[in-house]
Amino acid sequence: RKRADYEVTPVAYLDEPLAELAQTDLPARRAALEALLAGEGLDFTVQECEADQKRRAARNYLLLPPGGAPCPLLCAHYDAHPGSVGANDNAAALCILVALAKALRGRGVRAAFAFLDGEETGHSGGKLLEAERDWEASIVVNLDMCGYGDTLAVYARGAEKKPAARAFCDKTRLAAHNGRLVKYLPESDDVCFSTRRQPVLSIAVMPKWDTRYLDAMAAQGSGLLGRTPEFKMMVGQMEVATTMHGGFRDAVKWVQPEAMQQVYDYLLEALCAPPPPAKKRLGLF
Repeated sequence: RKRADYEVTPVAYLDEPLAELAQTDLPARRAALEALLAGEGLDFTVQECEADQKRRAARNYLLLPPGGAPCPLLCAHYDAHPGSVGANDNAAALCILVALAKALRGRGVRAAFAFLDGEETGHSGGKLLEAERDWEASIVVNLDMCGYGDTLAVYARGAEKKPAARAFCDKTRLAAHNGRLVKYLPESDDVCFSTRRQPVLSIAVMPKWDTRYLDAMAAQGSGLLGRTPEFKMMVGQMEVATTMHGGFRDAVKWVQPEAMQQVYDYLLEALCAPPPPAKKRLGLF
């Protein structure tokens, strides 16, 4: 595509829906999300299930393009930790996805979007989507904690060189948006999508110093016997942790529009720009 197809400009309204979305009451968050999608002219499908012995109740909102080749699936959870307004965790990501859905539609770029329920209570929305998804995605990109900090953290789980992931993991593109590949991000709904063959990326934004803790956390391993006290101490020392789960920055006023814009710009360029060429392999053919 020509550069004009993916050149980005500031989205003045990017953070405007935050106050409506950032509420402690789950039905109110749902109503605000439904109103936002309808107000932006984005047709959505409701996917839901009732609670039973095997699963919790969940209600997802899906934006699905017409049938065709597999396309990217971008997702973010809309529920909040009990008692939290969930401004950075995760209303900021919702605003980014809604703006992206509008921008991609205007550019004729195919992508699916999922606004997921129940991340804070066992990933019920992500599990529901995967259990009933009868279409393939070229890549899954999960957004969580995208409204505070200056450094993009992209966790690709070793899929950096897969064709669908290269546009997101290109080091030149990451550097242009003050981003870096990391070896660990805290669990989110990304864990629900690991059973299929498509790459799964997790994206967050945080202060630069916090990304150093991610390196140390990755070195701790998977924690088969439970997380060590050192691991939990590092989580507690991360500045971005104060924006979630009742921390003192768990409020709309602490969400930074420039951080949201940073994530939006990076994703829009990665989704619209041609991916970097694959490295040539040595061989006879």
